[in-house]
Amino acid sequence: MNRYDALSFECREDFRVRRFQYWPHVMSFCHEIYQHGHHASVVNNHAKRKAEVEAAFFLPFLKSGMRLLDVGCGPGSITIGLSSRVEPGETVGIDASESVIETARSLANTQPVHHLRFEVGNIYEPQFPAESFDAVFAHQVLQHLNRPVDALRQFRSLLRSDGVVGARDVDWGSTTFYPENQGMRRFLALYDQLARLNGGEPNAGRFLPLWFDQAGFVGARVTTSTGSYTDPIATREWADSFADRTLQSNIAEKSLEYGIATRAELETIAESWRAWGRHPNAFFCFSHTEMVASKR
Repeated sequence: MNRYDALSFECREDFRVRRFQYWPHVMSFCHEIYQHGHHASVVNNHAKRKAEVEAAFFLPFLKSGMRLLDVGCGPGSITIGLSSRVEPGETVGIDASESVIETARSLANTQPVHHLRFEVGNIYEPQFPAESFDAVFAHQVLQHLNRPVDALRQFRSLLRSDGVVGARDVDWGSTTFYPENQGMRRFLALYDQLARLNGGEPNAGRFLPLWFDQAGFVGARVTTSTGSYTDPIATREWADSFADRTLQSNIAEKSLEYGIATRAELETIAESWRAWGRHPNAFFCFSHTEMVASKR
């Protein structure tokens, strides 16, 4: 099942079950929604990300003096690393959330970067002239969008003729973990259903080559990597983060709003995450697809 097939799904609304139909290139009944939201459990985890890890596939294509745009920059930790690679060129990070942009600005003030700014922005309606960037980057963004190909077309319009774009997105359908845990199985099913109700694609990684082709990019370079949590500290932190998200983030709010989970179910899922994270042999892994392509 994918967003390019006609999808039919049920959504409980006001305690009645209603059926909605999704057709290609037609926006669903849901508004553009960031699946995780910006609860502290989300932002704190994202602030640990670094360009040297999450953007490693893109760094070889960056040069000093480039002007770079980071779309969906979140708390800015990756953006700061990218900025250091293109100095003295300017780096701009945009995100739809005003609160997370303030977090990014605060972080940037503690770093030795001089040509970096963060702005609230909407990639569908960018406030930048056409062909004004040498590089555009997006990390774990396209999976949350109703119109990922339209967003990529905007990326392309913002690039200069010799510009380069980089994107990385997870494929939740690739998830594997040990030991078996029914609460986590329920979470994965819930996450998939919620993403589709929100208008996103939880398995976006496998669609990136198609989306880039449809957006008109050329010379695409496709690589993959995995996100793995294998030692006791990492599994505990990952489990606690998702237990908190299950109960307090946008995942909880929207699951309850759509009627696809009860508070009691969410409590059980959170307990399952925490129990899994404390197992001495806990293991969690999923894949990411990474794309680098040129405007022409």
